[in-house]
Amino acid sequence: MILFIAVSFYRYESSNIISMKKEKMQNIALTLSSEIISSYMRSEPLHIENVDGYEVALYDEHQMPIYGQEAEDIIFEQGFYKDKRFDYFVDMSPQMHHGVKYLVLKSKKEDQETQKLLQSILFTAMFSVLVVAVVGYFLSKMFLKPIQNERVKLDKFIKDSTHELNTPITAILMSIERLKKEKIDEKILKRVDISAKRVQKIYSDLTYLLLESENHNVKQINLKEIVENELTLYEDLALKKSLSIHKELDDAFLSMDEVSAQRLFGNLISNALKYNKHGGKMELKLTANEFSISNSGIGIKKEQQSKIFERFYRANEYEGGFGIGLDIVKRVCSRYKIEIEISSTENDLTVVTLKF
Repeated sequence: MILFIAVSFYRYESSNIISMKKEKMQNIALTLSSEIISSYMRSEPLHIENVDGYEVALYDEHQMPIYGQEAEDIIFEQGFYKDKRFDYFVDMSPQMHHGVKYLVLKSKKEDQETQKLLQSILFTAMFSVLVVAVVGYFLSKMFLKPIQNERVKLDKFIKDSTHELNTPITAILMSIERLKKEKIDEKILKRVDISAKRVQKIYSDLTYLLLESENHNVKQINLKEIVENELTLYEDLALKKSLSIHKELDDAFLSMDEVSAQRLFGNLISNALKYNKHGGKMELKLTANEFSISNSGIGIKKEQQSKIFERFYRANEYEGGFGIGLDIVKRVCSRYKIEIEISSTENDLTVVTLKF
């Protein structure tokens, strides 16, 4: 913005300087032309006074020099013009008195005023940008400090909350294992089990997001084992929705930390199950360089496909959730240079592909 104003000001001032030069040279030329005509009327010899800062040359109707040094590339037209170095003013007022048709006025010094003006304006603009940047930096620090403090408090609250969640979740899961040995309604027990595992997943995802900056134990792992283990965790949900699962899993080894791998494939499987229709299908394929997972669910609208990996974004209200699962998927893929592609048709097939 400041640079734009500076350029505009430069153009405005340049225009003013040119107008002033034109007016000054026009007045000088008219004065000289009047002297030529006057001397001719008095039958006096042609005489031209020197003009400080300018060269004067007179030309006849054939553009041949009568007085002064012959200049190259003169534009023999009435008015002011300038080239890259000098200013010119051509006056045709003598009207052939003393044989003079063209009076040419040329500046002796190169045009340095405009250059100096440009340098001055650019210096002022750069200085202004620097001042604005410094002031903006200190103002941002001053205004953002309260927000930063609140953010730190919020992070601490979330970390404390997730830590507190872990104890009751563990207790619930252990109680479920004990209750399975008792004579309790299997449907109620399964409902409690699924609910506890969902809470546990939310806890795991939140913990992963909050602690993602910490160092992870990177090692060579078999992705096939990770995928099969994550599938086992969601068997109850698949049975509840009467889903048929087809899998073709080959061994695939990749250097990454196990927690990130679990979060990556766990969230993809969870979404494929959650957003599938009752009695639908899910297919998983794993090769040495690629993993794909598809479901016959509600699909994703085309205009929403570019947003689904944003944190807290939810494309629909079909299922609950916080909108953090696919954000985790994207972060893991970015960290380990895994290419992710998604293809979806609304109310039909959705396919997510990972290439590593």
